[in-house]
Amino acid sequence: MTTFLDALVAFPTAIFTILLGVVLAYWLCVIIGAAGIDMLDGDVHVDLESGAKAVGGAFEGGAKAISGSFEGGAKAVGGAFEGGAKATSGLLEGGAKAVAGHGHAGHSHLHDAEAATGLLAALGFGGIPITVSVSLVVFLSWSLSLLSGQVTHEALSMLPSWLVSTGLGLGCFAVGTTVAGFAVRPLRPVFIAKRAPGREALMGRVCNISSGSVTARDGHATFNDGAAGLILNVVCEKPNQLKRGEPALILGYDAERGVYEVEPVDWLLPQEMEQLRDPLKAAAVARARSHR
Repeated sequence: MTTFLDALVAFPTAIFTILLGVVLAYWLCVIIGAAGIDMLDGDVHVDLESGAKAVGGAFEGGAKAISGSFEGGAKAVGGAFEGGAKATSGLLEGGAKAVAGHGHAGHSHLHDAEAATGLLAALGFGGIPITVSVSLVVFLSWSLSLLSGQVTHEALSMLPSWLVSTGLGLGCFAVGTTVAGFAVRPLRPVFIAKRAPGREALMGRVCNISSGSVTARDGHATFNDGAAGLILNVVCEKPNQLKRGEPALILGYDAERGVYEVEPVDWLLPQEMEQLRDPLKAAAVARARSHR
């Protein structure tokens, strides 16, 4: 037990042990609902370059303003206005440089974001939440360092300990990152966000009635969107024989009542049935039948 604890706190494993503790704390927060798995994949960006340039411009403007004020005081008899003018000029120049810093940083940030995305894709982490990628890299690096630390030091005992430890840490991190990049690739389809089709996209599509009947006032249907499926409130203005399990054509959406207008697929002509295979033609069919 003592040997294991010594290995945990030995360099470089100690660094990975601390990072692993942070990772475990994060996943505990995910389990209890205090954090999201994609919390680092949002559009929150800290533009350090913009802030630095703005601050730099402001300092430069302030320095020129003070310089102008001193110069004006020194030449009060011969030119007090010159100092005030230079002070104002310094402030304006500083403000202009600060604004320019914001604009330049915006373009630079976009380039940096694209470069970071390309790097993650090259490493095999494209389409994977950053939290998952980082967690796996930390775990693998920690495991490699823990298992190979003692053996590596014994094999390279002729070299300085700090040099062996540094090389071991970098090597474990490199190998852990490479292995993690290959390990997460099969998980990529799991994290693909599938959006439900919009209301207009459902026009001309076929749904399945889930209620006992469909009237001009109420009815229910399900639509297979390739994921969990959609439950729709549907109505049919004309007398019909729709019942549970039967297909129905979606004609459109009534925003005022919050319902989809449908009609039995059996009412379609043979040539209209063929057009349902093409989403654009199916939408045209639904639009034409909704005006009848």
